Amino acid sequence: MGILSHGKVTTVLQYFTDRFDDYWHILYPIILKGKRKEDEYLYFYDISRKALDYNGKFNEDGIYLFYGYDGSYHLHALELSQYSLACWLAWKKTDNTAWLDKALLHCDWLVKNQESDGAWRIEHKNPSYKDLPSPWPSALTQGLAISSLIRAYKYTCNEEYVTSAKKACEFLEIDIANNGVKRIFSLNKIFGFIYEEYPRNELNGVLNGHLSAIFGIYELSLIDNSYNKMFENNLKNLKKILPLFDLGYWSYYSLDGNIDSGFYHRLIVKQLKVLSEIDSEFEKYYMKFYRQQENKYFAVKAFIQKVRYKL
Repeated sequence: MGILSHGKVTTVLQYFTDRFDDYWHILYPIILKGKRKEDEYLYFYDISRKALDYNGKFNEDGIYLFYGYDGSYHLHALELSQYSLACWLAWKKTDNTAWLDKALLHCDWLVKNQESDGAWRIEHKNPSYKDLPSPWPSALTQGLAISSLIRAYKYTCNEEYVTSAKKACEFLEIDIANNGVKRIFSLNKIFGFIYEEYPRNELNGVLNGHLSAIFGIYELSLIDNSYNKMFENNLKNLKKILPLFDLGYWSYYSLDGNIDSGFYHRLIVKQLKVLSEIDSEFEKYYMKFYRQQENKYFAVKAFIQKVRYKL
């Protein structure tokens, strides 16, 4: 499917197979710990195609523009952060310094456009989330930006980048009530918190965005051990709240009852594999969700439930 389609056919196929993807549903190959140790610019999974496969528009400064839900192009901090990180991976994959230049250009944009509280906020909205603040912050933006900025700092030793990454990390701890993304909640007798990818009026709780924010915290803790406690608290909290995302045969996309698509279930499996390399207690969650992914009966059941949810 073309880049300017948000890919309905691929969405269906990915419940049952990993042989199909498109620009909006790239099944990123995982990069194991040993390989990441050899190259500090690699990420937990290879998102290089998010840069390599892009054939959309850039603004006059060469900054990535997101093809929005309204059919127009927008500066979109979340998508821009992802593209920025993808450029680092594209550089490592191709050894073409043009990708390095693009990565640094987009990191410079992130530094310049970061708000005083450490956030990047977004004007353009998914029509499904009309109740977002205007403009809205996202934990996923924060996590991806932190990871990209850390790579810029490693390459240049410019303190501006790591300072921006730290501000972005500290923003994650700002409560929803104070225009942040951290939501403390109690659900099914489980008390915990989640960094909201979509900080809506009520609990949303998207898992993949929360995990991406945790990955950013983890990477920051590796270069500044003052963030170790924040990362450890997140692992402890995650062990409490992960069961809330388990249907027994598939995963929830979010805590408001939205079931994962095939793409997002596969992404969660990869993210849990990464976590299992950091903390062996996550191995059981990884294996459980992986077995669900490989069970075709479960996939059919999840697809039917997803259709019912949408209706």
